Amino acid sequence: MVADMSDIENNNNNKNENNYDRLIVSLEAGLGTLQILLAVCDNTALRQQTMRQYEEELEAQGVRVYRLSINPQEPSLLQALIDGKIENASQAIATVTGAEKISNLGDRQTLTSFLGYLQWTREALRRYPMPIVLWLPSALLPEVANYAPDFWSWRGGTFTFKSAFSIPISTDPIYITKLSEDSSKRSTGSVLSVLQLEDSLAEAIKTWGEESANTEPIYYQLGTAYSRRVWKGEAIDREKEQLFAETYLNRAITLQKRYKRQSDLTYSLNSLGYMYKKLGYWDKAETLYKESLQVREELGDRSGIAYVWGVLGDIERNRGSWDAAEAFYRQSLQVFEEIGDRVGMASSWGVLGDIERNRGNWDAAEALFRQSLQVFEEIGDLAGMASSWGVLGDIERNRGNWDAAEALFRQSLQVFEEIGDLAGMASSWGALGDIKRNRGNWDAAEALLRQSLQMFEEIGDRAGIAMGSFAFALLEKQRGNLTIAEQYYEKAKSIFQQLGAKKDLERTEQGWLQ
Repeated sequence: MVADMSDIENNNNNKNENNYDRLIVSLEAGLGTLQILLAVCDNTALRQQTMRQYEEELEAQGVRVYRLSINPQEPSLLQALIDGKIENASQAIATVTGAEKISNLGDRQTLTSFLGYLQWTREALRRYPMPIVLWLPSALLPEVANYAPDFWSWRGGTFTFKSAFSIPISTDPIYITKLSEDSSKRSTGSVLSVLQLEDSLAEAIKTWGEESANTEPIYYQLGTAYSRRVWKGEAIDREKEQLFAETYLNRAITLQKRYKRQSDLTYSLNSLGYMYKKLGYWDKAETLYKESLQVREELGDRSGIAYVWGVLGDIERNRGSWDAAEAFYRQSLQVFEEIGDRVGMASSWGVLGDIERNRGNWDAAEALFRQSLQVFEEIGDLAGMASSWGVLGDIERNRGNWDAAEALFRQSLQVFEEIGDLAGMASSWGALGDIKRNRGNWDAAEALLRQSLQMFEEIGDRAGIAMGSFAFALLEKQRGNLTIAEQYYEKAKSIFQQLGAKKDLERTEQGWLQ
């Protein structure tokens, strides 16, 4: 009997979601130690989406993320790390791509060199105490196993992703189990890793006790898993799962302080603080991040200090306190400049530009974003370039320069399509649709906005779905279809409320009244 295609896709989705959760747990658990993780994927868009997902989650906890690529002219994993000029490997991860290009060359000599470098690179890699995710096409996996057996033997795990993968998880969960005596039910996929962690915690408590140093890492992993489900909008009972996240992370924090695990302590503080920030609990988030800042100052972690100042600036920006936000971001920028972190500098200029944009200072905003763009262009950061062009397009849109705005958004869209950034593509289509709406081209606007909304729905981006729904609300309102417009408006409001996105909710309500 031939399996139904939808069954095959669902099976792929479930396996990919489980592998993603295994990968993110391995990355979090492996911080500060050399760990080689092999990720296998033949779909460019899926690979980009997965990389972006785990990088964003780890960056939210203050982990430095490096994106590196193997040069086919010198196909060495070690050389890619050297070229990446990694500064702080103890609180960092590296994602390494480029093996797919070697596979597509059809050049056996280059492939043999790549495998040879892998086989004899173990000792040289020890200078990088960090998890390294090496992305491979499926055709190369048996080659690595056969021709680089030493490298293969000490890999930390293999994670395979196939087409029809969607992150985050469907909003229509399949109920599978109870959490505890006072339990709620959750969806398959990421939920399986939570359940496995709960089993591991029960076993750890049975073996070592609740207050053991051996139990502490599981409290952290379990609390982080729950917090992630809450801020991503995946929790079925948000209040209950938020309580689980708070309980487990606070237990981890207590034990990390007791056993003087200062570096681990910053991750727990950041994880809990990030959940509060995403939910709009600014005071709680601020308290935790300030404590994290104090620990990082004691550790002399300058990169981490710059990161936390940036987060504190972001909290003030969400409060609408532009002067306070600017002060924090300038502190962050100063450290990035002192340690020569060009990516951090570019990001800081970008958020300072966003502050000027919110103040309505379009010229000052443009100057800062172009400064940021220049760095992204110099280091070849395509995603940064595309995002910068998009923001510059938004500035031109606010100036009413539709032609200039459209040109910049199309430039941004082209790069997002090249790198397979589905969320970036959806945002660009939405912006182009909004330009058509402002020009009064209703049919063209509808086509672009529908394309955008459909993509956000496919990748499960709930914030994107809310923004896309609001764009449709404005379009239908201008067309005079008020009943349909109000339905889209209420849908957007509902999602923003569920996500705790107070700033987006306020903007939506203000935009609707204009």
